[in-house]
Amino acid sequence: MMLASKRFSFLSFSESRFPLSRGSFSQIWLMVVAAAVLALAGCGGSTSRPTPTGGFTAASLTGTYAFAFSGTDANGFFSVAGSLQANGSGQITSGVEDINRGAGIATNVPITGTYVIRADGRGVATLNSSATNFTLSFVIVSSSKALLTRFETGASAGGTLDLQSPSAFSTTALAGTFAFNLSGIDAAGNALATIGSLTTNNTGAVTAGVQDSVDNGVVLTNQAITTAGSSITVSTTNGRGTATIVTTTGTLTFAFYVVDANHIKLVETDAGTTLAGDAFRQNGPFTNASITGPFAFVVAGADTVAGGPFAAGGVITADGAGNITSGTEDINDAGTIRSNLAVTGTYSLTSSRGTFTLTSTAGTFTFVAYPTTAGIQVLETDTGIVTSGSAVQQSGTFSNASISGTYALNFGGVSTAGELDSTAEFTANGTGSLTGIIDINNVGTLATGSVLQGTYTVGANGRGPFTLSTGLGTQNMAVYAIDGTRALFIELDNNVVLTGEIRHQ
Repeated sequence: MMLASKRFSFLSFSESRFPLSRGSFSQIWLMVVAAAVLALAGCGGSTSRPTPTGGFTAASLTGTYAFAFSGTDANGFFSVAGSLQANGSGQITSGVEDINRGAGIATNVPITGTYVIRADGRGVATLNSSATNFTLSFVIVSSSKALLTRFETGASAGGTLDLQSPSAFSTTALAGTFAFNLSGIDAAGNALATIGSLTTNNTGAVTAGVQDSVDNGVVLTNQAITTAGSSITVSTTNGRGTATIVTTTGTLTFAFYVVDANHIKLVETDAGTTLAGDAFRQNGPFTNASITGPFAFVVAGADTVAGGPFAAGGVITADGAGNITSGTEDINDAGTIRSNLAVTGTYSLTSSRGTFTLTSTAGTFTFVAYPTTAGIQVLETDTGIVTSGSAVQQSGTFSNASISGTYALNFGGVSTAGELDSTAEFTANGTGSLTGIIDINNVGTLATGSVLQGTYTVGANGRGPFTLSTGLGTQNMAVYAIDGTRALFIELDNNVVLTGEIRHQ
């Protein structure tokens, strides 16, 4: 059975949704290029509607927020980024957004809207503009962050919402080096991902830069970015900026939105190619000693040889001297599962950029890596694979007690029918079980307020099985704890490829 193919965006995981984030999930990229014949059974079939409990209200979102989400609609892949002003009483009083979709590009479009928030932090928002309207389902992590999905019968997407810091709305505040992690599609609709770094001065001029990219499996590494003609600008009003980046393959233009002095969200505004993602500050220079200890990681994208979506995750330990001494990895390659593989590897890091390898019984895989304030941004450089993501430093000791209390959750990926996105809130008892409420967009079939139940086991390295039971059925995951407040996961079923994250409320 061939899964529908999709480009994963790691707003939720480099951010992390991971995305995917994604985002987050960062807080994840998201293009369905083929329709298949089977959907996950039972989405929306649950008649139970649990009563939300908690202390969230409309006042839980007050201020100016940067948002971004990517997914699919009737015209194919699209990406959106913007800034909105929430008044704490359910009104989005103002804002702007930039949209790149098959129906055309819309830049700096004014928006208004409304939102409601349930007691458990789950909510719904509408964004209205002259370009198009969006309905979003979200779950609040805190007053400064929410995980979101596009929640419409004709479209689905995943992304994040982050409180902005106006003190960072200037080229002076953003001066220095940022590493970017972007994914999407090229002009032919093929999977495209790129990663790199840019250094700017106080006036927004680009003084140095390097880029790595994989376009439909074709790899270009360590390409210099031309400083002549490359620059950024930033509005002091809403943190919206523009970036022009001159690369070896052409000039790229972006709109971006400042979260703070260490983080921006980007969406490409060129016709044809659509890239979106995040950039995070680098505090280099770096050496091998900069990467020491245990890390959790997730990458996702497309296997252009198998013709389907790809996701992998795991935990690794680096010794600070160029060796990955131990670890374990899980792979879902278009529904072919390889689980709990022992891995070792090597890495080499200089200045702002490095390379590393992971070796297991599945083979040896190569990556480029850029350390940032939000973890190590990574891009796979093996021919035929287009995947990107991030690795985040783990801290503390791990057991079932590492997941305890109330959490926000989101995930994004594809089933055998197309795009699947979700947000949820749950309570974990610290001994291996959880209950909550979930909102699901399964290829445009919407299920709101359904029962969520699950089990988990967290091993000493932070990895373990993670099972969710919803109207979708039973989903079997592998979870990778970062600390007591956050974990990443991937699905290990042969009819779904997805990644996600949980964050403590």
